[in-house]
Amino acid sequence: MAGATDAGRVRVFREDDTFAPMGGSSVTVGRFDGMHRGHRALLQATCQVASDQRDGRAIAVTLWPPPEWILRPAEPRQMLTTLDDRIALLASSGVDDIVVMRFDQQFSRRSAEDFLGDLMQRLNLRTLVTGPTAAIGRDREGTPDVIARLAPRLGYTHVPVRYEGAPGAISSTQARNALSSGEVDRLRAILGRSHSMYGVVCRGEGLGRGLGFPTANVELPEWLVLPADGVYAGSALVDGDPEPYSALISVGTRPTFSSRTRLFEVHLLGFNRDIYGLGLRTFIHAWLRVQEAFDSVEALVAAMRRDREAAEAVDLAGKCEMAPFVPAPN
Repeated sequence: MAGATDAGRVRVFREDDTFAPMGGSSVTVGRFDGMHRGHRALLQATCQVASDQRDGRAIAVTLWPPPEWILRPAEPRQMLTTLDDRIALLASSGVDDIVVMRFDQQFSRRSAEDFLGDLMQRLNLRTLVTGPTAAIGRDREGTPDVIARLAPRLGYTHVPVRYEGAPGAISSTQARNALSSGEVDRLRAILGRSHSMYGVVCRGEGLGRGLGFPTANVELPEWLVLPADGVYAGSALVDGDPEPYSALISVGTRPTFSSRTRLFEVHLLGFNRDIYGLGLRTFIHAWLRVQEAFDSVEALVAAMRRDREAAEAVDLAGKCEMAPFVPAPN
């Protein structure tokens, strides 16, 4: 396949691209779903180790598709971030290179030692940085203890990293649980930023426009974790626009209209433009209320007006928190 793409100064090698080492590497391996604070600590440590080495390079290796999709295909496919979002978030962490390795049944049968040997050969591995729950290789046999034991034999240095707080409190699983429960504040505490989702605006039934609240129906990957049904305050960035707009976000089935289809709808405050077919990145900042069935359309509109007032009063996240999807101020 073609060589790496270049995200600024960060080189990105997707799946079968041929990696070209540019020095000895400090490597960390993970799924990085959601890119939470623990992932950030791991990547910061990787960058620090690389900076201490002569011609050192910090490399993040991630696997795609997610291993559970291949190993347990009957289970629900639930993720916080697409591969493209994961790469964008990794690129903002300070690493020099991002390597996406294709995960399949053959890959899953490799021992931890074989996988580490491959990293030595392909990436010029000098140092492997791992978190407390690292588990690589067949049957997740490559725990931090195993990785440390193999280091002298294979010729790399192992650097373990511990996360702050109670064990398990900062994890992708906890972040997914917080999002699906509508616990926006807990989700932000785990991620260290507002969570966002990206999808294409598709045509709906036009109900919102008829009520005076035109909404963008956003089509998202079916395996992306949605917030709990309810109404949220947020902001949204339309493809091609330099600034995000304040937004009301509705997740659910429109119970007032007896609909059964679960939708992700976004009303952009102070915005009136046709954006069908464009991409929309939506940031979730605050929970407002549960979805409910109103006795009349008038009661629903009155509630939506209160929602809009509440959303206007929310202290929305700044550009720095929304990076890398919104450029940081100069």
